[in-house]
Parts: sequence; structure tokens; C-alpha cells
Amino acid sequence: MALLVLLPFSSAGGQEINRLNEVNPGVQFSSVSRAYPDMNARYARVGAEHSIAQVRRIAIGQSQSDLQALLGRPAISYGDGSFEFHLSLPLTRRDRLICQYRVFFDGAGKVERAIWRRPQCAELVLGQPN
Repeated sequence: MALLVLLPFSSAGGQEINRLNEVNPGVQFSSVSRAYPDMNARYARVGAEHSIAQVRRIAIGQSQSDLQALLGRPAISYGDGSFEFHLSLPLTRRDRLICQYRVFFDGAGKVERAIWRRPQCAELVLGQPN
């Protein structure tokens, strides 16, 4: 009987996690290109350093100011009101992965959903092997 009572709560939490960690590279993310053809191959997008724990504190219904308190200023603010963040997340003890994360808001300016450009970034935050 207790299991039946807890079941609705677990699926709602799972839905929130999924709405914050969708992967869709087709959602008009900004692009980076080399300034000239011979530019060093090590050229990389710059991202603000964050911990996985910080990203996991993002929640559906969170205000834009609360989101920015966690992630800082967005790299890009789009005309539809969404924000794109460039996050530098720890991949190993020495290496970091630059991730593009786009957050969408409802009519009241609260977090509605968020999308990663790369599946590796979502997997890091969700604690799944990549």
C-alpha cells in the first residue's frame, strides 16, 4: 500500500529531471567557427566553470533571477525569452567539457524546460555513463 502512495511522487520528479535535461542539438544554439582557416585546432568555446551540483539545483518553476544566481549571466538571450548558457563542467579531475544549455521560461518568467546541445553534457548532470 505504501508503494502505491509514493509512486505518483517518483514519476513527477522524474518528469522534472527530464524536462531540465532534454537533448536536442537542432534547437538553434549559437555556433562557433574559426576566425580563419589556419586557426589552431585547439580552439574552443569558453564556458563559465560550474560544478555538477550547481546545475542539479536548477528546478522547474525557478525564477530567472534564481537561475542566474546559480549559473551567472547567460551567454545569449534570445528573442523568445530563452537563455543560452555556456557551462564548463568537470569531465575528469583535469579535463572539462564546454556545454551549451538553453533554458526556456513560461509566461510568468519561471523555468519551464531546458535543453542540452550535446548528450554528453546531459549524461554528466544525470550521473549516467557517457
